[in-house]
Amino acid sequence: MDLIEDPTFLSLFAQVQVMDAVLMASVKAHPRPEELLEQIEQNIALVRSVSAQRAADGPIGKLADEKMGPQAEGWLSYARNVLGPD
Repeated sequence: MDLIEDPTFLSLFAQVQVMDAVLMASVKAHPRPEELLEQIEQNIALVRSVSAQRAADGPIGKLADEKMGPQAEGWLSYARNVLGPD
């Protein structure tokens, strides 16, 4: 079975797509950007920790963890650019 046909992968992919859309809307509309940036940093650190643990579960977890790193760094960079001090 190709990875694209794996139900677990498809579920994770869909969840990430929804999360991307929700975070983008939240980032653009949040009234207290400093607090939001801190929350984003904390939550992404938590997700990265869980992702690293799941990487030990098998090849799908490892692939998800490998894909999570650049995505997480991209979100942090975006959030810091948009929400960071001027």
